[in-house]
Amino acid sequence: MVDLRFFFVSLIIIFFFVFSTVSQSPDQTVENKSLRVLSKTLIGDDGRVYACSDNDFFSFESNGSIAWSVHMDFKCNTGFSPVYSGFNQMLVLTENRILRIDFPRNGTKSEPEMFFDPGETILGFAVSISSSSVYITVKDHGLYAYNMIRQQLWIAEPKTERFGYRLGCQKDYENCKFDSPPVIDSCEASIYISNNEGELYSLSLRGIYYQWIQDLSLVDKFFTVTPGNNGLVYVVFPTKSLVFALDSFSGDILWQKTVGPLAEGSGSQPVIDTNSWVSIGSLDGTLYSFSRTGELKTPENVETDSMIQVEPLLDCSGNAVYVSQTKLEGKTDLIGESTFVSAKKPETAVFSLVVPETRSIHWSHSYSDQSTSLLLDEDLQHFVLDERIVLAFIAASNSGNPFRCRSKHDKLSSSCSFAEPEHLDIYIGNERTIIWFLLFEFVIIVLFAALVRLCFMFWKKQKLQGRPFSAFLDKRRLLHRKRREIDRTITRLQNESTADEFSVDKINDLVQERENVKRKLSSTYSLGRDIDASSKSKDHVLPLYGGGSRSLSFRNRENESITIFQTHRHESSSSSEESYRDQHYDDDDGVADDENDEGDLKRKQKGKFLAHSEGSSSEDDYESCGIASSRRSTYLKKRSLSFRD
Repeated sequence: MVDLRFFFVSLIIIFFFVFSTVSQSPDQTVENKSLRVLSKTLIGDDGRVYACSDNDFFSFESNGSIAWSVHMDFKCNTGFSPVYSGFNQMLVLTENRILRIDFPRNGTKSEPEMFFDPGETILGFAVSISSSSVYITVKDHGLYAYNMIRQQLWIAEPKTERFGYRLGCQKDYENCKFDSPPVIDSCEASIYISNNEGELYSLSLRGIYYQWIQDLSLVDKFFTVTPGNNGLVYVVFPTKSLVFALDSFSGDILWQKTVGPLAEGSGSQPVIDTNSWVSIGSLDGTLYSFSRTGELKTPENVETDSMIQVEPLLDCSGNAVYVSQTKLEGKTDLIGESTFVSAKKPETAVFSLVVPETRSIHWSHSYSDQSTSLLLDEDLQHFVLDERIVLAFIAASNSGNPFRCRSKHDKLSSSCSFAEPEHLDIYIGNERTIIWFLLFEFVIIVLFAALVRLCFMFWKKQKLQGRPFSAFLDKRRLLHRKRREIDRTITRLQNESTADEFSVDKINDLVQERENVKRKLSSTYSLGRDIDASSKSKDHVLPLYGGGSRSLSFRNRENESITIFQTHRHESSSSSEESYRDQHYDDDDGVADDENDEGDLKRKQKGKFLAHSEGSSSEDDYESCGIASSRRSTYLKKRSLSFRD
């Protein structure tokens, strides 16, 4: 099968050189006028070559035979190649109209369908299969976006403003127009298009969003754009022999390289392989290959008397490129302010398969125009063949290719493998300083979060609801002053030499009062959350009396008796009474609360004094009776006795 393909390719090449001789006879001139001119070709995933000529669209097998053809009502534009739009459909530019051609199904052909007819000049179009959209540049109008059912999505113009500032068209705002076909970067979901002032635009596929605009007019206004699908955009200036690599995310120029003289038009279009090497042919006969970082490699044993006039083509494996070199009898290069290349009669054409990464040539064949063994029994004999057409059929037939062709799955998996995500550097400087700064920020954030939480708990306190903050602080200062006064009083009483029962009871009352003050400072008047004091058990400083209850009875002269019962108060009842008293006092303002506390303390001390005085002059049964003791509950019961007649 490989030998048969090689035989057909040899016939095509021999036929090309016979009809491309410089000195032609009159009979040959008349015969050439009857030959048809093919448009730019497209090599499909099925290995076929697609092109159009006049009013017909052709699908060729790799050996040059016609697989099928469709007649069109309009003449095709030979300067543009067909574009595959998915779903077994092709879009073809014909007389400023875009036709949609369906592949035959079960041998049945369908008529071409009108897809877009603006009534104006179409400068070019591109198809995004992933978004099922078509992007068309119409002269003097802008960039149009349509979906596959011919619904208009949006229209973009080169004149745009953002936040009151003009973007693009800085030099001639009134006459600024798009003047290039759109180019799609599938990995970045972007569209690249240029205007007549030498500015390159990057737009989003999903809407009218200008990602960046790069002004290249300082170099040249005429350039070609090729997406690398690897995070780079390659811009070639044919008249300057320069190759630029731009960042597809920001539009910044990463590197620029100088190459040999380039042919204008399609000859200056580079090709990118799966290893992210970009290759471009020069009129000096050299294939220049650059890596993603700008490293240059050229094939070995380059012929000096040769030139590359057509763009290289990628093979089916994606690792190598097919190159066509034309050997000449003589060639003169003049490189100065402008580059000129003068060539004499071509002798032979050399078609090679080159791997740019290794600079190795895996296959190469030379064909002379003096061959006489012609077997023109194929369909290509009706068309004019040049190097571009012959190179397309050689690439489609995989001549001399030792590599395995990629499947559709392999193409999808490796299409954006070299596209690196963009990492934005927020901080620029010393790495150690940045780390310490981030650590300091983290500490500040933690402290701020703790402060916010503290403030949130603080402002939920019951004592701050409906009263000013100054009153809360005044009450807090008053409680602190009261605690210090109690501490000083307790210390003074303990240092006195007398240790009678009255002093002990007074110290006990002061200790209890100090505990109440501390409880208020740690709960209702603290700087934290409120704590329910009733839920905590109250610890007594002095032990309670452990005996049982006793009663004292008195009788007066009127036969009335009074019985006094002395019992111990239960701890829970004492706590509840104190909690009720504290709550009652806390509901008042700070000053009234303090006055009530001081009055209560005075009353307790006065009661103790009276109880002590009364107990010193009474019997032993009455000396332990306290009238207003804080540790006893006294119940009075008065009974009226009935008088006997």
